Amino acid sequence: MPRSLKNDLAHLRKKERLSLHMPGHKGLRLREDTTELALTDNLLQPQGSILELEKAIARIYGAKWSYVGTNGSTSFLLGSLFYAGKGQKIVLPRASHQSIYKGLILGNHQPIYLENSIDELDIARPLKTEDYFKALNKGAKAYIFTAPSYEGYLEGYKILKPFLKDSLTIVDAAHGSHLYYLKLEDNSWADLKVISFHKTLGALNPGAAILSNLEEDKREELNFFQTSSPSFPVLLSIEDSLREMMKMKIAEKLRLMTWLKEEIGKIGDLRVVANDDPFKLLISSVSGELDFKKLGEFLREEAGVFMEIESQGYLLGILSFYDSHEGYKTLIKALKKSTRIDFKIKTHKSLQGKSHLPQISLLPGEAFLQEKKLVPIKEALGKISGVMYSKYPPGAPLLVPGEIIDEKIIEELLTETGDHTGCSEIKDGSIFIIK
Repeated sequence: MPRSLKNDLAHLRKKERLSLHMPGHKGLRLREDTTELALTDNLLQPQGSILELEKAIARIYGAKWSYVGTNGSTSFLLGSLFYAGKGQKIVLPRASHQSIYKGLILGNHQPIYLENSIDELDIARPLKTEDYFKALNKGAKAYIFTAPSYEGYLEGYKILKPFLKDSLTIVDAAHGSHLYYLKLEDNSWADLKVISFHKTLGALNPGAAILSNLEEDKREELNFFQTSSPSFPVLLSIEDSLREMMKMKIAEKLRLMTWLKEEIGKIGDLRVVANDDPFKLLISSVSGELDFKKLGEFLREEAGVFMEIESQGYLLGILSFYDSHEGYKTLIKALKKSTRIDFKIKTHKSLQGKSHLPQISLLPGEAFLQEKKLVPIKEALGKISGVMYSKYPPGAPLLVPGEIIDEKIIEELLTETGDHTGCSEIKDGSIFIIK
């Protein structure tokens, strides 16, 4: 029988009488929280149970290689752009996650942005396949895709692969670790795909992996940003969650999710917005007149229900195989109770159209290391941004280092200053510009 983390850690607990190694709590806080020992394994160069876990992940998800990690999807997205080299042209959706932009900064890459469509709820929809055709002849080293999107939308990017030739294809699938089990995603076409087991499966934060279909083992490059002090509880939780999926009653769980959405659709002015991912619960209103920030606050304060995103035009909830019928009934009861309160919105200016692309003055990597100063937003017109301002969640930046601050940017920063806290927080109506 192949080695497993579960057995290794059980063996260690039985054999070890005295810990004279890290961590300093010596197992008193959590017995499974240990370090690389003769009875465990080494995350950066695995030869035992961690390697067996990686082989299992590759086999399950249909990839040639997999590398597991405890630094979340961020470390693997950084590793993917590190593998792409230095100073390359990178095609990406403007609504890419902020961790990808950090990879652009580290590699001093030149971004080629593709505009996402913004729908009536102010959601950045994923790019269509035809959007990528616009960038086929621009000499890009890598193409980045987001699938699924934060709000649960999918596109069939596989058909693009023959046209991308020798370019590197990188998929941010952080929210898609469950899609294999729903038969909604093919993992064989992309060179690199990053998944987070903690977002929609049963692992602890921040358990993740990168799936590789490259011909050679590229562990050194792809795992470059991985910690040398891994969390064994996180690694064990990944192994356990995959084992649990072997016994999961998937069809029964999906029926429960369908029931929840149908019941919500019967409540007052609420509607469940259709998307491609059953795990994403997207709630809006029929009339478009409800303030979902206030509704989200009501759910938290009155029922202890915490959503993933509380936007003015919608609520986003992440469902999972670990949800219960009782939990869903709690949400339904709270939503019914909310209909007794007036949550009508007063004013809301929609951003519907295309994602805004400010003019680039400096590459993100060049701008980020420049000397900066803090100025009032209203005095920043025409100046160059020194840092990234990102609405989080979902984490797509409004403003990237090196971009010229225009009137549209200033308008949105002033409208939603409290929300742009993903990278640099806007305080006292001021932002960082390059001196």
